[in-house]
Amino acid sequence: MTPGLYRIIEHTADTGFEVRGSTKEQVFESAARAFFDIMWQIDAHQENEPAVIEVAGHDLEELLVNFLEEFLYLYDAKGLVCVGVQVETVLKNKVRVKAWLQKFNAAGDQELLGVKAVTYHQLFIGKKNDTWTARIFLDI
Repeated sequence: MTPGLYRIIEHTADTGFEVRGSTKEQVFESAARAFFDIMWQIDAHQENEPAVIEVAGHDLEELLVNFLEEFLYLYDAKGLVCVGVQVETVLKNKVRVKAWLQKFNAAGDQELLGVKAVTYHQLFIGKKNDTWTARIFLDI
């Protein structure tokens, strides 16, 4: 991840981050990359075809939480980590992405932070002037 695309926010029992972008898609993509940077250090990326992932939600806040929770589920339930993501569309109730997934390799990969859940605590996503901003806290 390119430094400067997100900033870490410290909190009593959680950790969080804030991302900015010129579009909703850019904010969702940056949120995913920040999430991955916080959770894992992946030794080597495998060449593979991307999976198409669609996630639904009632509004942008729920959509953002569900979107990040999907990657947490893939890791916890299937041992898959995301090494690349391209957000194709963000609608008011659905996000569609291409995600490059691979098996977590305990020999070379490292879990940096054990995340239990993506929370609604101080969750924010919105646009001010020409900039979209999102703030997300993780239960660790």
